[in-house]
Amino acid sequence: MKLRPTRRSLRRFEYFSRCEDTLRLPAIPLDPEGHTAAECFHAHETFGKLPPCREPELLTRALNGKEQHGMTVTMLAEDYVGRILFASDIRDGYPEWVQKDILGRAGQIAQKVMGYIPTFVRTGEDFSTMSDERLLNLTSP
Repeated sequence: MKLRPTRRSLRRFEYFSRCEDTLRLPAIPLDPEGHTAAECFHAHETFGKLPPCREPELLTRALNGKEQHGMTVTMLAEDYVGRILFASDIRDGYPEWVQKDILGRAGQIAQKVMGYIPTFVRTGEDFSTMSDERLLNLTSP
C-alpha cells in the first residue's frame, strides 16, 4: 500500500508530533518494512486504520498530540470567551488552522453560555489586535 499524505495532513502531523507523550495503549509495534509515521498518521486520519509503521514512537507522539489537541482547543476557547485569553495570544501562539479550531469552538461555547456569539468571537479580533487608530475611533465621541 502506497500512502501519500496531503500537505494538510503533513502540517497536522508535524504539529501533533511535538507532543512529549510517548506512552500509548495499546503500543504500536515496530515494523522495519512498514510506512513512515507521517504516512501512518495520514492513513489513520483518512481511513481510520493504522498500517504497519517503522517509526512507532513518532507516530505515538503524533496520535497522543491529536488526542490532547481537542482538550486544549476547548480550554483555550473557554478562556477566550471568558476574556482571560486574547486574540493576539491566539494569533501569536498557534498556526492558522489551530486558530480556526479555537475560534470555532469559542463560537459554540459562547452560543451555549451566552445565547449569542459576540463580535470579538465571530471576527477573532479584539482590542489586542486592533491598531491604535482603530481603538481611538472606537473610544472617541
